[in-house]
Amino acid sequence: MIADALSGKIDLIITKSISRFARNTLDTIQKVRELKAHHVEVFFEKENIWTFDSKSELIMTIMASIAQEESRSISENVKWGKKVAYQNGKVTIAYSSFLGYKKGEDGKIEIDETQAPLVREIYRLFLFEGYTAHRIIVFRNNLSFL
Repeated sequence: MIADALSGKIDLIITKSISRFARNTLDTIQKVRELKAHHVEVFFEKENIWTFDSKSELIMTIMASIAQEESRSISENVKWGKKVAYQNGKVTIAYSSFLGYKKGEDGKIEIDETQAPLVREIYRLFLFEGYTAHRIIVFRNNLSFL
């Protein structure tokens, strides 16, 4: 969308909030300035900021800094929560994408016997045949039990 705006195809970008526009304050300011130089306005709905408004850059800088700090704080809280959970022996597993295992009736991880042959074949190919991950993917189409 930015590329289209810079090439003149778009003259207004509407975005939900400053925190959704860029990763950090510096990126936000730089991108907005670049867009303004190409006569493209950005409207941030949540903050009600129009970038062509003369006061917008100061307000946007403050709001972007707050959004950046909030994002950092959330990230730190998530990391801390995971660390505490690990220390307490609680591990979260994405069972839907964890090949060869499933959540047992007791809530603990167990081998998924329907997928186990495939996992064993992948390990055999890698450990004993020297296949790379890419070669295993290509070879997988020829596995007889699939």
